[in-house]
Amino acid sequence: MLIVIIPCIAIALTTATSVSAARYRRRRRRRSNPLAHVFRWRELSALDAHLEAVAREEIHRLEVELSRYLAGCTGHIETISKTPSGIALDLSDGRCIALRGISLRTLELLRGSARMNTLRPESVDRDVISCCLLLRGSTGAEVRIHARNIALAV
Repeated sequence: MLIVIIPCIAIALTTATSVSAARYRRRRRRRSNPLAHVFRWRELSALDAHLEAVAREEIHRLEVELSRYLAGCTGHIETISKTPSGIALDLSDGRCIALRGISLRTLELLRGSARMNTLRPESVDRDVISCCLLLRGSTGAEVRIHARNIALAV
């Protein structure tokens, strides 16, 4: 009888130890994740949806601001500088237009046209995926630049 009781006690102790170790690991994981105590998943998804809506509104606001600027008197392109996410067009009136997500071929076309002509931003059209910025030179030459995002900076 004693031979049967000792293995049963050993199995019970091993099971109890592994269960308590698993509970300890779960508690430790919860404590190491600070958001686990602050937000629930529903709250996080609601916050994510709110931030997405704010980002869409901000992109729309930037596009409206750029359209208003282009409707007025704009400066011509003075310098074209490369940025980590695209290029920046420095204009003669002190403004800067940042273009994100353009191709290298478009960049080379823009640099070649800017050398030969005084290009001014004329209009911007928003597509589903990208934006199209129309640049017009003093001689009538036109360059269309397709980019993922266009922003106007002071």
